[in-house]
Amino acid sequence: MRSRHVSIWDGVERALLATEERPRLCEGIESAHQRTRAGLAYVVIRNPANHAYLKLDEEEFELLSLMDGEHTVKELVVEYYLRHDVLALPRIAGLVHLLKTRGFLVGGYLDAWYELTSRLRPRSAGELAARVWRGFLQTSIPIPGLDRFFDLLYRKGGRFFFTRPAAVVGVALLVIGPAFFLAELASGRYPLFKFGGSYLEGFGLLLLLDLVTITIHEAGHALAMKYAGRFVRQSGVMLYYGMPAAYVDTTDAWMAPRGMRLLVSFAGPWTGVWIGGITATLAYFVPLGTLGAFLFSWAFVALVDNLLNFCPLLELDGYFLLVDLLEKPMLRARSFAFLREQLWRRITRQESLTGEERFFVFFGIASIAWSVLELFLALRIYEVRGARIISEVWGTGNTYARTALVVVLMVIVLPLLLGLRSLLRRILREVRVESRWLRGRATRLAHREAIEALARVPFAEGLPEERIVEISRHLRPLWVPAGEAVYRAGDQPADFYLVDSGAFEVHVDGRPRQRLERGDHFGEQALLHAGPREADVIAAESGRLFAIDRAAFHVSLERDVEVWERFRANLVYRQEVARIPLFRHLPAAERDVLLESFTPETAARGEVIVREGEEGDRFYVILSGRARVSRSGKEVAQLGPGDAFGEMALLLDVPRTATVTAAVRTDLLALRKDQFHDLLLGYCRRRGAIERLSHLRMVAHKRSNHEVQRQA
Repeated sequence: MRSRHVSIWDGVERALLATEERPRLCEGIESAHQRTRAGLAYVVIRNPANHAYLKLDEEEFELLSLMDGEHTVKELVVEYYLRHDVLALPRIAGLVHLLKTRGFLVGGYLDAWYELTSRLRPRSAGELAARVWRGFLQTSIPIPGLDRFFDLLYRKGGRFFFTRPAAVVGVALLVIGPAFFLAELASGRYPLFKFGGSYLEGFGLLLLLDLVTITIHEAGHALAMKYAGRFVRQSGVMLYYGMPAAYVDTTDAWMAPRGMRLLVSFAGPWTGVWIGGITATLAYFVPLGTLGAFLFSWAFVALVDNLLNFCPLLELDGYFLLVDLLEKPMLRARSFAFLREQLWRRITRQESLTGEERFFVFFGIASIAWSVLELFLALRIYEVRGARIISEVWGTGNTYARTALVVVLMVIVLPLLLGLRSLLRRILREVRVESRWLRGRATRLAHREAIEALARVPFAEGLPEERIVEISRHLRPLWVPAGEAVYRAGDQPADFYLVDSGAFEVHVDGRPRQRLERGDHFGEQALLHAGPREADVIAAESGRLFAIDRAAFHVSLERDVEVWERFRANLVYRQEVARIPLFRHLPAAERDVLLESFTPETAARGEVIVREGEEGDRFYVILSGRARVSRSGKEVAQLGPGDAFGEMALLLDVPRTATVTAAVRTDLLALRKDQFHDLLLGYCRRRGAIERLSHLRMVAHKRSNHEVQRQA
């Protein structure tokens, strides 16, 4: 939430002095402790003053109690460390920024960069047109006070729909409603798209009834919110593809238990069961006439609405119910991606599928089949009724009738055209990339993008320029849609990848560990012909990669054996460093930046690397060898390859807390104090790993002290 009392330059100054801030949580923050199906705990917090919501893990939630306005961010780190033996600088700094931007902290927030760029950048006609177009596609107009109305509606009778008798009646209507509608449709008493003998009036009535049905549908969501004891944050009217519709914001359902959240999603289409069942039953028994035709039309609208909303294969209520029930985000995109690029490979290799992969196959095939069925039904309806209806209405010569027909057709066709436009743009983008690459320009400019991407890889800096150009000729552009896997754990390495656009996530054991963006690279083991892939890499956002296989890379360097060996040694060294626990989940590009700043050092056997009580000026990582840690002359721990030390003195600006002596000849990587803060704690965001390292060391120290006390 931005405050009018904060200037741009105040915002810049406060951003530069973030560690000196004294964050204070707003009054009245509400919290709800939740668990996933797998048992993982999390907390959702809400600020009633601005209806902001935020999902935190339990450790982040615990930090809120320290944000009382009395402590600076740096003091909060020390206070939390004294309580829990964990240095929580990144958790506190990152959480403070997040809470500030979402309006959970007292005081205003100003995005100085956004304000500066928005004021300095001139407005263009294209931007204005884009805003108008977005407004046409979807614009919300909230109506104040509707939460009180829904609360009154729930207390005056709406609560009945959440009782057991109402559930029994609803199930009965779910069975008899479609049966009576199909029986009435088969009787032919009422034409499907006519009312009063007019197609124009028939379509007008269907649109009106659809608007009423959607309004009741949204009211069902709102009543379920009241049943769950939650607040309807916002509701009103929205413009959706140019057509008016009611809407209800159910964000506050995240404060309710998971079962209640599912009920909120279910309650909307459940109202359609009641409407369709009641209207279809009445239409069947009411004598032939206007009332019967009206009820028949309403039953048709309600049942179609239910068919679409309950279907989990479309991204409507049924789909989101399934996603929330199974806790599988991006289910549709992931299923289609698996069908496109993994299923055939698994079949040809005769590899068995996991339970999740079988579900992806089932869901993806079912979704495709449903889309084909929808297309078939649409074409069949057009063939049987549509063409004749359009011909008859247009043939009347009535201007109003023709205008209404155009409006109806636009409502039906516009979403389809927009979807087709999106698909064509994606296809054309891929074709444009491929065709541009295949035009065969032989100059350096032809491979400018590939050369730039390759030049961003630090370990390629030692290659001669002509070899960079040669390698770039073999780089293949790949467009990867969101949700699609670049490769899976267990796959044999085939390609090395450079990220040119989009975002990709590295998943280890099903959990995201790294986020890769423009300038990052991955899959280096392909160049060394190492073992199988150890992780999945999945496109979080659609993006473009440049790929090169090992054979093509070797062809580029086969005439320079010395360069290839030097490059290979560099690559092996970086992979060895990547296995160090502190850097294991660090993106390769960030790890490369660190390695440019680390200084190799060697300590002889018996040499003191750091001494207790001295000022800390370096942070160390052991590459090989072994070192002893002692306090007050007593050995408390031993360190080996991959272990790090020296971080506590640097983080807290205190003297060294222990003496570290090389037990054997030990190779080290050293990072100076200023570089430690600038790179390791800033650019590379490794505070979390260092905190855990310090926490484990403090626990070990406590245990050793307890052992000494018991022996004494």
